[in-house]
Amino acid sequence: MLAVVKAMNGDLDGYNLTESMTSIKSLYEIHEEKLQELGFLKIHSGVSRRKYYSITADGQEACRMTKKHGFDIGDAGDDTPHRVGVELTRQYYGTRGDVTRVEVSPSEGGSRTDLVVVDTDFNRVATVEVEGGRVSADPGVPDDASPGINDYSSLRHDYRVLAEADGESVWVVRNHEIAANVLRALTAGDSIPVNICRNSLRGIENGRIKIGEFNEQVDAPGLDTILTFQQLRNRL
Repeated sequence: MLAVVKAMNGDLDGYNLTESMTSIKSLYEIHEEKLQELGFLKIHSGVSRRKYYSITADGQEACRMTKKHGFDIGDAGDDTPHRVGVELTRQYYGTRGDVTRVEVSPSEGGSRTDLVVVDTDFNRVATVEVEGGRVSADPGVPDDASPGINDYSSLRHDYRVLAEADGESVWVVRNHEIAANVLRALTAGDSIPVNICRNSLRGIENGRIKIGEFNEQVDAPGLDTILTFQQLRNRL
């Protein structure tokens, strides 16, 4: 468990968060099923065909090591898929020649956004929200439980923060399931100008409607672009 916490914190030698944690499983003898049964470990296997682990609060207490949080890391409660999304986003924008700085977890009018991207003229070009969530491929998800993000009010709050921020409003999502879940939450929100019909939401959720196709049609102040983890990997 110590190895997993260090990996989540970016402190494990030879490991980068964009890599699958299968590379450290055998090296550090991670008994995933046993740790999951004890409530110490979450397993995320639907992350661009990679496997990741998150140590729960009970697991951190058991191994006497906590997840870092703050600048360059993110929130203390973030599971590994969210941290992967933050890292992929930072790497992607960091490779662009027009970008001079990518800030992680900055304060935004009393709220925190996940990333802010600043260009070489010191203008903000993008404000980014990352959503990891839960997908149907994750082990331990009940058959009758829907994938996604349960806290719809938080998603709507994040939308309003992005709508008021300068630059492009970008949502980075784990996959098409999470994209549909975000859009479902925004569509149901009062005073949010995002209205996606049920057929389109289902099409995005099952992959019939590609995210790139949707981006060509969307027009809302807090939702300019959606990018999946895999799209970011393809651009790196």
